[in-house]
Amino acid sequence: MTRFENLPGVIFVMIGPGGAGKNAIMKAIISAFPAIEQLATATTRPMRADETQGREHLFVSERAFRKMISENELLEHQEVTPGKLYGIPRRTVEDALSAGAARIADIEVLGAIALAAAYPRNIVQLFVTVPGVNSEAQLALLEERMRTRADDATDIEQRLERARRLELPYQNRCDYNVVNADLERAIEHTSAIIRGEMVKRRLQSAEL
Repeated sequence: MTRFENLPGVIFVMIGPGGAGKNAIMKAIISAFPAIEQLATATTRPMRADETQGREHLFVSERAFRKMISENELLEHQEVTPGKLYGIPRRTVEDALSAGAARIADIEVLGAIALAAAYPRNIVQLFVTVPGVNSEAQLALLEERMRTRADDATDIEQRLERARRLELPYQNRCDYNVVNADLERAIEHTSAIIRGEMVKRRLQSAEL
């Protein structure tokens, strides 16, 4: 038994391909459940206008990120797209879980695997995807969604390749699947999952 095996908190990990709607669902959950905050992961990408340092991410330089790697401060890290490094700060996770807090995060597959391996009793994995009779149908819809919102063509190709290679094959390893055919229904489904997990774990939320 590790010293982290009986920590009281929980992290809801949103996993899935780009274009599936993970961030929209996550923002709705944070708004609906006052007890749940976003788990801040580290990244070298620029901060967006609607983001705050330390809330969505810890925005750091590449030099600072690589220092975190060398000092073993990251549970997991990867270059998701060229020049954009992401990682999960070990201290951020352990502080939240030790305090009995509830957190939610949009995390890549390799990060989800690392979290689930390190804290198996504290991680709830929700795979968010789009409808489709098979993976090729899902990929076609994902591409349509990304092109509709005018994503960069190179970025679309990279995201589709990642979805084909890593993300879609991972969905059967998750605790729950959320099919985002309609955003409001997907939010309702996710809310029901989280409400049930919070009750089961006896964590407090004003919206329960």
